[in-house]
Amino acid sequence: MSKTQVKLYELWSKNKNGVLISISEHGRSSSSVEPQRDRDSSLFVVEPECGSSSSVLAEPQHGSSSSVLAEPQHGSSSSSVAPQQNSSLFLLEPERGSSSSSVEPEHGSSSSSSVEPERGSLSSSITISLSSSSTTLSANPDCEIISEGKENVWFNSGMKTLSIDKIKQHKEKIQPNWHITREKEVGKHEQAIQHLMFACIYLCQEDHPLASIEPLCVLLEKLGVQLLPAQVSGVSYRNSHAAMGFIQHIANFLHEELVEKIQLSPVLGWMMDETTTRTIEKSCIVFVRYVDNFEPKTAYFGLMNLEGDGTAANIVKSISSLWRKDDINPLKSCWLATDNASTFTGVREGVLAKIRRNFGCDWLELNPCFAHSFSLVGSYASYKPKTDPNSPPAVDETILNLEAIISRIYGYFSRSSTRLFKLKQWQNYLDLPEMKFKKLFEIRWSTIQDCIRPIIINVLPGSQSLLAYLQEAATDVTLSSSERESAKNLLKSILNDDFLLALHFHYDLHETVLGPLTKIMQNDKLSYYSLMEMLQEKTKILESWTCESSSTVGPALFDYLQSTAEESFGSFRVTVGDRKMLLNNCLEHIHRLLRELDKRFTPSKLQECLSILFDPQYLIKNKRNISCLDYGRSELDFLRRKYNKFPNFDSNVVRNEWESLKQPLSDFANTFSTVQSTQTFWKDFIALKISTNSNFLSQHKNILLLLNIYLISPTNSAECERGFSAANRIQATGRSRLKISTLDILMTIRMLLKDDLRSSRCQEVVNKSFESWNDLDHNRRLHQIQLLLDTPDDYTLCLIKQN
Repeated sequence: MSKTQVKLYELWSKNKNGVLISISEHGRSSSSVEPQRDRDSSLFVVEPECGSSSSVLAEPQHGSSSSVLAEPQHGSSSSSVAPQQNSSLFLLEPERGSSSSSVEPEHGSSSSSSVEPERGSLSSSITISLSSSSTTLSANPDCEIISEGKENVWFNSGMKTLSIDKIKQHKEKIQPNWHITREKEVGKHEQAIQHLMFACIYLCQEDHPLASIEPLCVLLEKLGVQLLPAQVSGVSYRNSHAAMGFIQHIANFLHEELVEKIQLSPVLGWMMDETTTRTIEKSCIVFVRYVDNFEPKTAYFGLMNLEGDGTAANIVKSISSLWRKDDINPLKSCWLATDNASTFTGVREGVLAKIRRNFGCDWLELNPCFAHSFSLVGSYASYKPKTDPNSPPAVDETILNLEAIISRIYGYFSRSSTRLFKLKQWQNYLDLPEMKFKKLFEIRWSTIQDCIRPIIINVLPGSQSLLAYLQEAATDVTLSSSERESAKNLLKSILNDDFLLALHFHYDLHETVLGPLTKIMQNDKLSYYSLMEMLQEKTKILESWTCESSSTVGPALFDYLQSTAEESFGSFRVTVGDRKMLLNNCLEHIHRLLRELDKRFTPSKLQECLSILFDPQYLIKNKRNISCLDYGRSELDFLRRKYNKFPNFDSNVVRNEWESLKQPLSDFANTFSTVQSTQTFWKDFIALKISTNSNFLSQHKNILLLLNIYLISPTNSAECERGFSAANRIQATGRSRLKISTLDILMTIRMLLKDDLRSSRCQEVVNKSFESWNDLDHNRRLHQIQLLLDTPDDYTLCLIKQN
């Protein structure tokens, strides 16, 4: 008989008495077991190797140790134990007070041992014979089983090895305890809550109502996104009320994050504008300008409810309350950008004057919005000069006639889909883009250009689709007489020389001068120096058009004058009027424009000084003069007097700092590439100096403070207008009853979180917002995991057996 290795597993017992087992290597030896009474019995396993016989566990008699029974197979040895059940392998639980042992022979070995238990004996001799037969166990409801060849921690199928050690391994390593299970389940539900927060952010970014959260959740579940059940302990997280709770925490985090950046900025600028919402409520929108690593930033700060009182005193009271709530130091405020309303610009009772008096910040400077000022240039240039101071202003007749016919063209096509369809047919026939005529508003500075362009494109020789359609409609006998008369009158008005000359003149005026200025003045990053340079350039163009010679007019007007010299305009005839009078009217309009530009864009001494010292374009243009001894000294003296009382500013030390800064600044400006962006000029320069001098910031803190004042200088408040546009998209007609407080929350997410939902920034915001939402002070139902956990069917049985 080959040598066998017998493995004995320690029995599972509750008392401290040990079991003494002795085993010989050959099948003729015996093992003795000396259990004691009143000892918990434990199961033992005999695992046969390949070619060995099967083993069984037999129930010992009362008071005796447990026995092993091996059923002989064909060609194998047998054991002399009479089982109490059939000959198949079975498992019986020993009585209390008995013990069991486990014997495992080696592969290919055959051994035998005999057990003759006697009632009340303390030991027994064991004889086991093993052969090549396989082992099978009957399905017993009291034991879990491992399938052959695989370990199954739940023991729910046929097994090759049944071991107490396997059960312990299952208990300690595989099966998590209650705390681990709870953490896993809580993690799943936390992820589900974050998915709902992502859904709320999406609704805010797309200006959808919060009531859309329910159908959106249905879509997400269909796409496999893990969400919470529709109701958890009677609480639903899929309605507009729950969505409002989510976005409140998101908006609070975004606002607190902005406040931290504002508090770190050494200087601040503010942009304000008041309006009336769709609910006829007075509100004031506020944007803030701050410095982040020597880069100017503009961000939405809040929407103040003025409660029907739009006076300067109430605006100052409301903004002061916001500053106190967020612990913002108003003394760091250097700029206030508003429109030209007297509520803000009043010398004694305006918002600027009251903030100066209330907080003692005399250095606070008003920056009237250039875009709003330019709109007034276009509006007031349309009025004739007053001959009598007491007479009301009168709009020039040429302008009135031009605007009246533009409005008639829009009204003619906007009220009839048939007319518009036939016009498009003509446009397609002449290979023209399908352009609609736009409505003319009273705000001429931004809308009249878009109204003139489609008319010009549809009346120029070679592309006269507008005139062709009106001619066809005027002679179409299938139409009513009133329809034909309407088309005929409109065609006659358009083919009037007064209208066509004024149309081409204003087209040149807006396309060449006013349009580019209108667009650049809405740029948030526009510097004062760049704006004044462009104003000077466009002013020279206007001055060149003031000559009486027809060759100095704009290109479109010049072509019109040439093409209509023989009273023909493409395929149509035009009766030429008094060209000299019409050109004089155009010259008078240009002169009025120049006067309004000089009146509303007067040079600012403060802005000029800051530009000479810190504007990148000016420095690059004058890079050879920067190293001169007297460069910037007079401008610096003006700034020293202006900001003498500014917190943490030393007006004496700043002179030495400027002198030590000029030479490296000159070297950097000479090596600055034109390909590089001037927006990062100062950031790159300071990073270069810090790399060679770690104390650069502390050694030049005063001159850098003046630099920060220049960087945040706003040239317009167009961002406020964009904020109102966003508010109107949120507070649409179907949501007109939104309160200003709710609108402010939605605006915070809409304006401060424009990142893609897949970005890391958005994930960070959701994580921080969830921490705030899931704070223990809120006592969320999420913590009551026993109401959320979906336990498996056998989990209770496992807990009972473990206990």
